[in-house]
Amino acid sequence: MRPVRVLFGALPTALHTALSEAIGSQRDIEVVGVASRPTLLLLEAETLRADVVVVAAVGHVLPGIASHLLDQYPHLRVMAVTSDGRQALVSEMRPHVEHIAVSSAADLVRAMRALGELDD
Repeated sequence: MRPVRVLFGALPTALHTALSEAIGSQRDIEVVGVASRPTLLLLEAETLRADVVVVAAVGHVLPGIASHLLDQYPHLRVMAVTSDGRQALVSEMRPHVEHIAVSSAADLVRAMRALGELDD
């Protein structure tokens, strides 16, 4: 089974660092890139063949880029994480949004892994 491929959008530095460190020790999940601007995120999602794109939540809602990503790449899962890293919203082409309560970066990594494995 191939690793879950994660692409980061612009995230607060502390959150980016915590997630990168949590993913670093995992064999079945890898960060394939970081795109700091929405236009780059749209391009890199396809180029890097991401399974999951992680972006910053806007308050406690999905940012607009999430719908653009899903419109262009229906196979993607988008995870929007609050700036404190304690809540994540997951969206995929299915018409729903799932709220995830988390207490650590490791919880977010487990959610990314589960999202990436949905296609297997």
